[in-house]
Amino acid sequence: MLVVTIAAPGSVFPQQQPPADTLLNHFTGKWTLRGVIDGKNIQHDITASWVLGHQYLELKETSTEKQPNGLPEYEAVVFICYNTRTNRYDCLWLDNTSNAGLSNGVIAHAAFQPNTIALLFNMSDKTLFHTTFTFSPSENRWHWKMESDEGGRLQTFADAQMFQKQ
Repeated sequence: MLVVTIAAPGSVFPQQQPPADTLLNHFTGKWTLRGVIDGKNIQHDITASWVLGHQYLELKETSTEKQPNGLPEYEAVVFICYNTRTNRYDCLWLDNTSNAGLSNGVIAHAAFQPNTIALLFNMSDKTLFHTTFTFSPSENRWHWKMESDEGGRLQTFADAQMFQKQ
């Protein structure tokens, strides 16, 4: 007699829910991002929520500015998680500026710090990109600062504030 057992993936490897990262919890909700990106004044809509069993924070960013064809000038889907084994944040940033986000091997990392996630994207041997999110608990807002780093020379790419929608 032959007995065949079929198991769902979750039953073979039970999911371990990591402890909630309280800093990432402050990202959840609907937000407006205002400031300067690439020398232009912008306003983007941000929606952030936990996905995949509370393993990743998914951040969806859409510009209110439109292209001539009516599509948003900028769209991004960003996944951030806190890796308890390495005590750091990991981030995959996918956007409409290129479709290389899944093939370029660039995953940003940030050491744990209170109220700050300072992601470093290693683009090449000489090119880094810094994306720093700083949370202000008293104002319930986030400051975004993005800087390109060419051979140690920093240049601001973005400086914006993220405010929760009412």
